[in-house]
Order: sequence, then structure tokens, then C-alpha cells
Amino acid sequence: MMPALRYEWRRLISIRSTWIISALYLALVGVVGLIPVFLNSTETPVQSWEGLFSTPGNVLNAMILSVIAAQTFGHEYRYGVIRLTLSEFPVRENILLAKTLILSTYVIAMTFLAWAVLGVGALIAGSEKVNSDASGYTISSSDNSTQMWQVLVFGIGYCIFAMSITMLSRNLALGVTLPLLLATILEPLIGGLLGMISESVEPVRKYLPFSSAQAWVVNADDWPQAGLVFAAWVVGIYFLATFFFIKRDA
Repeated sequence: MMPALRYEWRRLISIRSTWIISALYLALVGVVGLIPVFLNSTETPVQSWEGLFSTPGNVLNAMILSVIAAQTFGHEYRYGVIRLTLSEFPVRENILLAKTLILSTYVIAMTFLAWAVLGVGALIAGSEKVNSDASGYTISSSDNSTQMWQVLVFGIGYCIFAMSITMLSRNLALGVTLPLLLATILEPLIGGLLGMISESVEPVRKYLPFSSAQAWVVNADDWPQAGLVFAAWVVGIYFLATFFFIKRDA
């Protein structure tokens, strides 16, 4: 198992795009989270620490990290390296576990780095801009603010989903674009169409993966099952991808 972990770690850090995407992610989180803080011209703090640290839970930020998630398998399929990997590590379960662990570790590390960037920016802005007593604003539209652990779990779940799509399709671009399209276009469109058809079928949208994910992250009061639905989709697509990865030819 350890050789597979070392192999995957070296693959991750040896790809130039890993460093480029990581820098873009931190820059995007910083811009989204700190620009409103620095543009505030009033003397009243407009942002809370809780609200500031919810910034990485935005779906566009998760989309940047999903590029690395899709490359976990997509890079090897795209350049034909997967055959060399399977020759070196014939037990496919070890390859899958190593890639999953390294990807999850990467997402956790990047999320903590994003929080560090936001924290440094807030300290520079000063307590008159960011204050724990401020009402603040978060990615949540409800009175229940988004918790830091939810941001972390959402990022991991989103990236595991993207990696699983790449495993199934063997297409790097699809692993990046499909989750983003589902979250931003297709699922809202489906929800709107269901509402137009009948009120009785409208609740079906509460069982869509990213509608549920975003409802869970923002703690929507009328979606109590949202976290479980999102988890079921992530685990389901992951195990489906695992089955095909182990059973079919490279």
C-alpha cells in the first residue's frame, strides 16, 4: 500500500497543472472572500469570521479543486499511463485507495490553506472590517451559518464525485464539467421544470445530488435530509466507478 501512496503523491506533485490550479484556487477564494471586505467603506463591520471562512464552500471554488480530482484518473487515461500504473500495481484496489486518500488529503490541505489566506487578509483589513460580533454574510441564505467542517466535507465529496465520473467515463473534461453543469445549470433547470409540471413532483429535486449538497452546506431548514442525499450520491457513484475500474480492462 505504501508504494502506491508514494507513487500517487509523486504523480500529483510532478504535474505542473497541480501547482497552477492550486494557486488559482487560493487566488479565487481570496478574491471572493476578501474583495467585499476591503470594498466596505462603512465603519460598521460587514463580515464575521464564520462568514469569511465559509467562502471555500462556494461551488465555483470546489469546481477549481475538481480539476485536480478529475486528473487523478483522467491524466493517466489521457496519456495512456494507466497501463504502466496497473503493471506496477496489479492490485487495483490499492491504486484506488491510494488515489482516494491522496486526493482527500490534498483537498483538506488546500481548504486549510484557503482559510489561512482568508485569515491573513482579514487581519490586514483589521477588526473594523471583520469582527466576530458582526452579523456577517455567508454562502448560507438561512439564519444557520455554514460550519467549517461542512465546507471541508463538501469539498471532499465534490472532488470524490468528480473523480468517480472520470473513472466511469475515462474522460478528464467530463469529470470537471459534469458536476459543474449539474450544480449550476441542469439541476436548477430540472427543479424549475418539475415545479411547472406539478407541485406534487417538485419535491423530487430534493433528491438531486448538488441541489442537496448546496442545501446541506447552507443549512436550509426545509431540506433536513439534504446531507444524507448528497452522501448517498457520492458513495453510490464512487462504488459504481470502483466496480467498473476493477472489472473492466484498462
